[in-house]
Amino acid sequence: MVLVLINVIIFAIIGIARPTAFLNWLNIKAILSLMSYDLLLAVGITVVLILRGIDLSIGSVLALTSVIMALMMRADMPVLPSLFAGLVLAVVCGLLNGVLIAKLQLLPFLVTLGMMSLARGIATVMTSGQYISFPNTAEWFIAFGRAEIPFWKTETMTYGFPVPLLIALVVVAVFGYFLTNWKPMRQMFFVGQNAEAAKLAGLSVVRITIIGYVICALFVWLASVLMISSNRIGYANYGIASEMRAIAAAVVGGASFFGGSGSIPGTFLGVLMLALIGNGFILLAGDPNWQQATTGLVLILAVAVDAIRTFRERKN
Repeated sequence: MVLVLINVIIFAIIGIARPTAFLNWLNIKAILSLMSYDLLLAVGITVVLILRGIDLSIGSVLALTSVIMALMMRADMPVLPSLFAGLVLAVVCGLLNGVLIAKLQLLPFLVTLGMMSLARGIATVMTSGQYISFPNTAEWFIAFGRAEIPFWKTETMTYGFPVPLLIALVVVAVFGYFLTNWKPMRQMFFVGQNAEAAKLAGLSVVRITIIGYVICALFVWLASVLMISSNRIGYANYGIASEMRAIAAAVVGGASFFGGSGSIPGTFLGVLMLALIGNGFILLAGDPNWQQATTGLVLILAVAVDAIRTFRERKN
């Protein structure tokens, strides 16, 4: 309820300060469209945070998968095999992270930091930092990333809901249901709360942890697919600083660096809050760089609140 109230307050403040620019449907639609990618990445981060882990490589893996898929489609490969190749690559990255962390007991921060550099470096070498377009690919693929479902039409404009956001919301809602209600998914919370106790209870901590990192990679792949369909290019610089936004949104939404907690609806509200704040700074200050500064501030505050909350819970 607190996050809902915060979002309402932020919406009201920006709406009162810049009503014409902010309440314009084109601006609202831009916020919603950009939320599609951040929401998927933040849900993936929520999963690994529940397991008391972290994944700093999501932005780089997003870039690398976009480059691989774009290069294949540029070489006139069909869309579906190209997307499948990106899926396999994302799963391999998630699997490698999970195995190194769960089986070899390496620190998640160091493992995923290394994967971040590796994936971004490979993507940059493969493209020399250039955009990778795929003009000859199937029309349906380059169309659906910008497609809208119309819900209201006037004489001058058609109002439509972005298809990428609809896909993201459906996937996240289904996943959130299973995370809360399906026993194998709920086991992630037990592992995050106390891995040793989970082992004694007969849970396969290694397997569950690896699955968590693979799930995170699947969300990264889906975000990459939606992004290259919408932008119609693959790019080695996709996803820069996206891991910070995802972590901030997840922690604000109730996930903890100490594991065992996380909420998909809370993560959604966290993503919405950051999107509104970022858009508000652009409209009020005219400088998009404020968005990154705001994300950093929100992350610092979220970490502080998380530490205080965990300390009180352990004290009690």
